[in-house]
Amino acid sequence: MTIERFDAIERLQTIRQQLDELSRRFASQEALGEWVPAVDILDEGTQYRILVDVPGVKNEDLELLEEGQTITLAGVRHPRVGSYARQERSTGTFRRTLTLPEAILPNSAQASLKGGVLELVVQKARKTSRKSKK
Repeated sequence: MTIERFDAIERLQTIRQQLDELSRRFASQEALGEWVPAVDILDEGTQYRILVDVPGVKNEDLELLEEGQTITLAGVRHPRVGSYARQERSTGTFRRTLTLPEAILPNSAQASLKGGVLELVVQKARKTSRKSKK
């Protein structure tokens, strides 16, 4: 007979991750039929690097809108033609709006799509310094 160690902390972390994912889906439109790609936003000082998981989405099926502190990504993943034995990957449209901590320079976004990851680099707007007059 084998005795397995039960790690309550590890199990709670797994449950928390599952609840976070469920909350993310319900907070987005995914629960209503749209899918929502996962996003990471890295603050690199003078710019933000945004990584978006969009496997199976083509360049021509992506749209980007930037305004102030907001980036909106939209696109579509088309289903593959065929008879599925199992289908778990969502298809159809998505829209993701991200509010960044700081304003960005208009039309500064540079995008590349490699290995199913959309990488956006946007430059932060320069802050105007206020000099006090004496």
